[in-house]
Amino acid sequence: MRQPMMKQSSKGQWRFTLPDRPWTLAVTGSELPSEVALLVASGKANSKAELVRETGLARSTVSSCVDGLLRKGILAVDGVISQDRGRPAERLTVNDRLGLMAIADVGARHTTFGLADMNMRLLTYESHVVSIADQRPEDFLSWASECLWRMASSVSPDLPLRHAVLSLPARIDIREDAPIRPPIMPGWDAFNAVQHMRDDLGCPVSVENDTNIRALGDAAALPEDERPIIEIKIGTGIGGGIVMKDGRIFHGFDGSAGEVGHTSYDPRNRKRCACGQTGCLETVASVPAMLRRMQQLSPMADEPTSVEQLIERLHDGNLGAEQAVEEAGESIGIMVATLCNILNPRHVIVSGLIAEASDELLTAIRTTVYRTARPLTTRNLSIGRSPLGRLAGVAGGVVLATQETLSPERLLERE
Repeated sequence: MRQPMMKQSSKGQWRFTLPDRPWTLAVTGSELPSEVALLVASGKANSKAELVRETGLARSTVSSCVDGLLRKGILAVDGVISQDRGRPAERLTVNDRLGLMAIADVGARHTTFGLADMNMRLLTYESHVVSIADQRPEDFLSWASECLWRMASSVSPDLPLRHAVLSLPARIDIREDAPIRPPIMPGWDAFNAVQHMRDDLGCPVSVENDTNIRALGDAAALPEDERPIIEIKIGTGIGGGIVMKDGRIFHGFDGSAGEVGHTSYDPRNRKRCACGQTGCLETVASVPAMLRRMQQLSPMADEPTSVEQLIERLHDGNLGAEQAVEEAGESIGIMVATLCNILNPRHVIVSGLIAEASDELLTAIRTTVYRTARPLTTRNLSIGRSPLGRLAGVAGGVVLATQETLSPERLLERE
């Protein structure tokens, strides 16, 4: 049975589960404290006995590591776990006094902020409709930092921010940690967003592509043997994210892996894209392309300009809206089928507001992929919506922030 990534705790909060770490097969001395802390943070193991079972290491080795983390204030004891036989076991947690994790999941028109504690419980979140294209990078990031500070002051005013994650609708140069020529984000090319937010928030900051971070969150919602996954986010643009079998994001060499929106598969498509090229998938299958196509099929005085209006027309049974969405789904399905033939994922996850609201879109993508991709590719392939919906990006940010905060390098800094 599929285990949900976000399970509600007794306090009504949400708890996250981490995907695999790259060092689980060969744990070295410096990496063991990190693995132990990550297992505790995710809730996979909350006692020494459970840690022994998860790591496969000797009880004495695990006990020594746990005791060291307790002395350093990384772990804490929070009550006991009752057992059928013997003494109750101490319940281990990551010390919440270490601080909060702040997440800014930024899309072209919608931004969601979230705060989580060191045990990966989502404490609060809020969403805003704001066009990133209309904002200077400095102004947008200052506003985002102010929102996160306000939320932190409301939830836990006495705790510092330990780590922040910023996801952006742009491909990120993984060496420079900067967006590179994002078509829908004028003024952001090579902008040092990490340094700007680090100055505002006073904590380490990670930046990641928005679809990658959603894929990381959704991958953690699945059992460990249900990867790799491909995530397709459909909105103002079309993004792709790939999470490998070991739970890590596949970035490629420079960070451009998953760039499906600005890939052309149809030589007959000569439409000019915002990126400057012609024939990109976004020109026929993004939300703006669906809106343009709907207007062509069923002209109306009040021309729709947003995804919310497109969804409203679908719910009203507008035939032009239905056909526009179905055509876009077929185009996306052809691209997804190609990706599936090459990467052979276990799951394809389709996300974005239009995907959540439209059966027509998902059905068209599924039908096209199963018709077009190779039989072995589709034998065990599942195509569906995001299990986490609008919170997938926040969830992925919490996973990434936890992995960074409790990484071997970060823990060594606390020696």
